[in-house]
Amino acid sequence: MVFSILRRRSMTLIAIGGAEDKEGAMTVHRRVLDESHGARSRVCVITSATAEPAAAKERYEAVYKKLGVEDCTVLHIDSRAMANSDAVAAVLEKADVVFFTGGDQMRLTQAMAGTRAFDVIAEKYAAGALVIAGTSAGAAAASSLMVCGGDPEKSMQKGEVQMTAGFGLLQGAVIDTHFSERNRLPRLFNAVATHPATLGIGVDEDTAAVLRKGGIIEIVGSGTVTFVDGRGIERCNMADVERGEVFEAAGFRVDKLPAGARYDLKTRRPS
Repeated sequence: MVFSILRRRSMTLIAIGGAEDKEGAMTVHRRVLDESHGARSRVCVITSATAEPAAAKERYEAVYKKLGVEDCTVLHIDSRAMANSDAVAAVLEKADVVFFTGGDQMRLTQAMAGTRAFDVIAEKYAAGALVIAGTSAGAAAASSLMVCGGDPEKSMQKGEVQMTAGFGLLQGAVIDTHFSERNRLPRLFNAVATHPATLGIGVDEDTAAVLRKGGIIEIVGSGTVTFVDGRGIERCNMADVERGEVFEAAGFRVDKLPAGARYDLKTRRPS
C-alpha cells in the first residue's frame, strides 16, 4: 500500500504517545513549534477529547507560554454545532499549528469528524499550511483506523480490541499510544492481524513520530516508536476461532526505533 500522504510532501503530522514533558526540556513540544514558525507560530489547542477541559487549557497555555508563544488559542469543541460554526472556522483559518490533547478519541472524532472545523483543518494540512500534532487520544484519532476500546487483559483474543474510523490524516495505519508503558504490543498485533494491510504504529510516552517530506517518520523524544507490519503474516486463524478465543498469528515484522531514527512508510523499513 502506498500511503496517500506521500502525494503531498509539505504536510507535517506529529503523533505523540502521551505524557510528554511539559516542564523540563520539552523536546517534543519544541519540535512541534520548530516544524512551523517557532515561537511565532499561531497555535490552536483543541481540548475536545478531554473530560477536564479547564485543566487542559491551563496546562497547555502554560507550556506554550514557557516556549515563548504569544498567540495561543484553546478551543473546547464539545458539539457538532460548535464544530460547524463560523467562529471556530475563523480561529482555525488563522492557525499555523493545531494541537489535539489527550482524553477519549471517540469524544474527539464524534465532535469533529465530517464537520466544517475538520474540513478547514484538513484543507490547510493538505496545502502544507498547517502542522497537526496530537498527544495520546489526539494521536490515536489521526490515523484511518482507530483503536477505541477493549479490555487490555484480553488483547490477544478475537473481537476484544474495538476499532473504528479515525480522522484519516494518515491512511493505511493505526496509531496506538502510551505504548511500552501500558504493554500495548498485543493490542497492536490484534489490530494488524485483523487488518493485515494496515501498518501499526505504537508511540511511547514523551515520544513523537514526526511524519513529513515524502513519508519519512523521524523519532523524537525520550522513548521509542514501534512499527508492526502485517503484510508478511504467514498464518493467522482469526477467521476460524470464536469471539473471545485466543488467536494465532505468525510472521509480523516488528521494528522498534529510538530518537533520531527514521522509518520509511513507502518501504516499511528503517531508513
